[in-house]
Amino acid sequence: MRHASFVIHGILSLCVLALSGAAPLSAQEPDFADTIFNEVLLSDEGITAIDSAGNEWHYDFERQLFVRGIRERGAETSVDVPDMKREDLPVEERCTVERQVKPLEKRSVTIGFDEYVDGNILAWGRVTVKGWVRGNVKSMQKRVLVTETGQVDGNIEAPEIVVKDGGVVLGHLVEEGSIIDIEDFTPAFSPNGIIVVVSLTVFLMFLSFLIVALMPKQIDNCQTCCQHNPVKTYLLGFLFVFLLPVVMAVLTITIIGVIAVPFVPLLYIFAMILGIVSFGNRIGGRIFGKYLGGRRHMSVQAMLGILVLMALWLAVAVLMGAADATSQGLGIALLVISILIWTVPVLSGVGAALLTRFGFRKHLPWSERQRQKEEPAAPTPAPPPIPEGNNIIPPIEEPRLGGFRADRGYRRPHPDLRSPLPPPPLPPETNDDDSA
Repeated sequence: MRHASFVIHGILSLCVLALSGAAPLSAQEPDFADTIFNEVLLSDEGITAIDSAGNEWHYDFERQLFVRGIRERGAETSVDVPDMKREDLPVEERCTVERQVKPLEKRSVTIGFDEYVDGNILAWGRVTVKGWVRGNVKSMQKRVLVTETGQVDGNIEAPEIVVKDGGVVLGHLVEEGSIIDIEDFTPAFSPNGIIVVVSLTVFLMFLSFLIVALMPKQIDNCQTCCQHNPVKTYLLGFLFVFLLPVVMAVLTITIIGVIAVPFVPLLYIFAMILGIVSFGNRIGGRIFGKYLGGRRHMSVQAMLGILVLMALWLAVAVLMGAADATSQGLGIALLVISILIWTVPVLSGVGAALLTRFGFRKHLPWSERQRQKEEPAAPTPAPPPIPEGNNIIPPIEEPRLGGFRADRGYRRPHPDLRSPLPPPPLPPETNDDDSA
């Protein structure tokens, strides 16, 4: 830096000499007033000149003249050129290093002399501004200090505020005992994602209640199919979701398929919802069974399970909406985990809907279907033989009285052991003489 200032000062001196009217450069000492320089050399060690006689001269910055001879190495020279102080530079030119701050700093914050912050500063501890803050500054517990070189383009709120001479504050100064405000925390998060997740959660819970109320048997069949065939339903659902464009293209070829094309995506969505409700019912049933004292109705279990599943997306929305890079990184990692978890109910629902015809029939494994085909059907039992001839005994009417049995408690003997009925009595004989 010192050598560069030497060179600059030498150039300025030569320019002054040139403007003074001396066409050839000459030495300033009286003994060498007639000396003419043919060559001037600029180097890191200073300014060296060679006269017409071949002698070397060097420029003495302290005396501001050329001296004959070679300058001794290591000789200290100084330049009395006043440089502009860094404190005098505009804040836009001086503060060139960007400083990143968290949405809520738990410790003290110090903005350096050449640093700037593009945004607001909210801290629990002390805040010291030596550079430039393009926003508001707020401390909840300590002092805010703006030094002689500091500048704040917004408001300052703190229990104690100190602005040194030369410090610039373009906003208002507010000194309060308690600065904690809930509005300071909301800018750190994006409410849009939270609103979307909450709305979708309410919609799915209402839809699960409606489907369980209207189709309990279908939900039970889909849940049983997913529970007994997890890999099969997942792979089948993945295959059909992947082949959805192919299915749409095949349907558009036929005349009847063109009419059914708009309904195919709706069927896929309905199958996915069946899978989500079935998966939520399983999760809710386990939670109620282990921690809440027993199982509940299917609709209550399904809504609880969906609420647990949507809690992952709510955490993703909160972390992704944060301003700091750490929270956003955690949000991305949790987003990947949530997508992997949600592929299970979605794809399994599509596979179970195909295997159970959207829950309208139970799915039997291939081995069980083969076993039912191999087993012969049980023969129909033959009716009892019909008796012939006199063996037929006509039924005997039992005496009844007023519609009720008169001989209640009487046990009728077997027809073979029953004694024959006595013959009816003969009519009495009449005497013809008596009649005459």
